[in-house]
Amino acid sequence: MFKIKEYENYIDDVIQESMFEPIKELILGETGYAFNGKVRLYFEIQKPKTEIKSTILLISRNANTLLFWPQEFIQAFLDNGYQVIRFDHRGIGCSDRMLDWTKKSGYTLEDMAHDAKAVLDCLKIEKAHIIGASMGGMIAQRFAYLFPEVTQSLCSIMSSGYFYDPELVAVNKSMERRFRAVMLGFVGAKNNLRKQLKIHLAVRNLWVGKGAYALNVKKHLNEIFYEIKFRKGYYRKSFEQHVAAIKKSGSFLEKLKSITTPSLVIHGDSDVLIDIKHAKKYVTCLKNVKSYYLSGMGHDLPNNFINPISARVLDFIDDSSN
Repeated sequence: MFKIKEYENYIDDVIQESMFEPIKELILGETGYAFNGKVRLYFEIQKPKTEIKSTILLISRNANTLLFWPQEFIQAFLDNGYQVIRFDHRGIGCSDRMLDWTKKSGYTLEDMAHDAKAVLDCLKIEKAHIIGASMGGMIAQRFAYLFPEVTQSLCSIMSSGYFYDPELVAVNKSMERRFRAVMLGFVGAKNNLRKQLKIHLAVRNLWVGKGAYALNVKKHLNEIFYEIKFRKGYYRKSFEQHVAAIKKSGSFLEKLKSITTPSLVIHGDSDVLIDIKHAKKYVTCLKNVKSYYLSGMGHDLPNNFINPISARVLDFIDDSSN
């Protein structure tokens, strides 16, 4: 998993320390359940202390729960008068598992966009700024297409208009092998918490970019502990289901051309999962769009990129709200 012996020792030491530290609370808002048909979706809403300007809906990436979005990111919007909603995708977290799922009958990204709409409907919110990351960006794009009257603005981060685009850079074989090796580790770590923690960290370490930053191990350990001990934990099959949804949904590039909603595309130039060429391609399909490319950022949302990203998004949605 972690190839450098000194780093492995450091990880072991941090895990040992974390075993005896209190787990920081990560759900700070009001929570509830929305329903898209029979699918139950867990959500959290945080409200600003001041008058509410508008609503932001955050959509997480593949096989990630609502905890993908760090509180530091959310707080920037709360401090500026926006209420913020995040939710667990179907198949993971505290939302319903899709136990009868098959590749043939599996759901699509369009279905997951309807999940997001169900959360807003449950809260009786008529308009919102939609922000999605990775697969969440693909869902956000579809949300803007399906529900233009609800979408005040669209922000798509580290995402693609067509992940399997044959004209663009695919995930390299080395990364595929590393990812498969890490994921296989979960099979042998089912009843071993320490191994589970190391494998979760190894997965996150795969997506770190080439900028001057490293994985915040303590922060991620707290999140992993919280997910395992206080929520439903992780569901290994969600990754397969979400990948299948991306494949089944196909290209969205042509439909992006009909979206007139104010849009912002954000991407890092060190993204090892979705190459920045994806962003530069689908940004040309959107009519009313701005782009923001970050040097050194990978397929993650590390602390040192939270402030510049949230500041850029705030400027963008403030303009979109006027």
